Amino acid sequence: MIKSRDLIGRPIVTMTTGEIVGKVKDVLIDPQQWTIAALVLPGKMFSRETIILPRSVVHVFGKDVVLVKSNETMARDDSLDHVASLLAVSGEMRGRSIATEQGLRLGVLNDLLIDETGKVVAYDLARVFVRGPVAEFKQIPFSATRSVGPDLIIIDSSAIEIE
Repeated sequence: MIKSRDLIGRPIVTMTTGEIVGKVKDVLIDPQQWTIAALVLPGKMFSRETIILPRSVVHVFGKDVVLVKSNETMARDDSLDHVASLLAVSGEMRGRSIATEQGLRLGVLNDLLIDETGKVVAYDLARVFVRGPVAEFKQIPFSATRSVGPDLIIIDSSAIEIE
C-alpha cells in the first residue's frame, strides 16, 4: 500500500522511450469506483496547460517512478469525459473530518491509502479524537465508509473498534 501523497513528485516515464514526461502534481480519485482515475501533471515550462494522465495509460505505480505505456496517449485538460467529477486528493480530500453515523468525531483525513491496483483501501488520519485501534494505527478501513460528503466522511461504527 502507498499513500496518495507518496505519488506526488514521482517522475512519470514512458516505457517506449524511457523519457521523463513530467512529475505527478496531484492524484484524481473516481468517487464512484474509489480508484485512481488520473494523475495531474503540471504543463511544460511557459505553458499553463495542465496535463491529465488517465489511469488507463499507467503501466505500473513503481516504487520510484510511474511507468506509462507512451506519451502519445496523454490527455490534456478536460479531455476525460468525467474529469470535473473526480476528487483531487490534495485539494479536496485532505483535512476533511471523519465521524460515525452517531456523530462521534473520529479524526481528520490526512491521506488515502491505495493498493497496487490503484484502489482506495483505507483512510490515513492526521488527527485522531478516539481511543483504540483507530488511534493506534491512525487508519480506518475504506470498507467502513457509509458516505463521503463535501464536508464529512461518515463511517459505520459497527465496522471499526473504538473505545
